[in-house]
Amino acid sequence: MTTIATTAELRKSGLSPRQIHHRCTPAGTWQRLLPGVVLTTPSPPTRLDRLRAVLSFAGPGSAITGADALVRMGAAVPLSRHIHVLAGENTRRAHPWILLERTTRPPDVVERHGLRLAGPARATLDLARRELNPRAVAEIVDAVLEAGLCTPAELSAELRAGCRRGTALVRQALLHLHPV
Repeated sequence: MTTIATTAELRKSGLSPRQIHHRCTPAGTWQRLLPGVVLTTPSPPTRLDRLRAVLSFAGPGSAITGADALVRMGAAVPLSRHIHVLAGENTRRAHPWILLERTTRPPDVVERHGLRLAGPARATLDLARRELNPRAVAEIVDAVLEAGLCTPAELSAELRAGCRRGTALVRQALLHLHPV
């Protein structure tokens, strides 16, 4: 059994709302990580548990993006305390440790570790366009390229396809690698 489950899945398996609630109390063996999402073990949640919980919370069309997606694909970038997730434009959920970005342009999805991850070019831009330090943006781009996750041409194509907001520093970082 997976360690992350929604309360709807637990009810379908035969547990009553009262049983679920009892198991999620301080005296119980489960933990409520997010509204409607439960960790079915007493141990502290791992980052992987949190990523799975975020995908359950954000819904079926969601995908992890940014630093978490890049790290899971093999890039050496620092993780933030927030988990960045892309979700459909009708998603209205929020939580303090989730950066939920609504999008009308769903990303290409890469499956890793049972997670839906935004493709490397999209994840790179989602991370870099939130960065205000030009050196940090260049380091993100360099880490992705060094890991062989995508090419400068693929990053440029993603820049052209997506929203231009917050991309000035990314464009500068790519300028020396590939004409944008």
